[in-house]
Amino acid sequence: LSTAPDYLRFLRALRDGELLGAEHLAMLRSDQVPASAKQPGSFFSGFWEQTGWGFGVSVVADGPHRGRWSWSGGAGTDFFVDPDGTLGLLLTQVELGPRVMPLLEAFGELSPPA
Repeated sequence: LSTAPDYLRFLRALRDGELLGAEHLAMLRSDQVPASAKQPGSFFSGFWEQTGWGFGVSVVADGPHRGRWSWSGGAGTDFFVDPDGTLGLLLTQVELGPRVMPLLEAFGELSPPA
């Protein structure tokens, strides 16, 4: 169990290199899945078109959020880190399903302030 401030503190430490060195952080947020494994039916529809998988996080490989790395947990714990350092954290503590999906989709489309 944790709190939103604790989770943000953890994300800032991860983003800022306090927990991992630059080399390991680069590996974490780089796509580690070979192209041969990205078959159309191997994950949910359209996932591999713009997204890859680093070490424990999804990584956006193309599109308007290119370079973003994130996690979306099954109990509604979501975060993202954008290339400019912007953090997003959403804690719903609700099992994924039709009620929460519109919120998660809107959260995923957030962009850093201009």
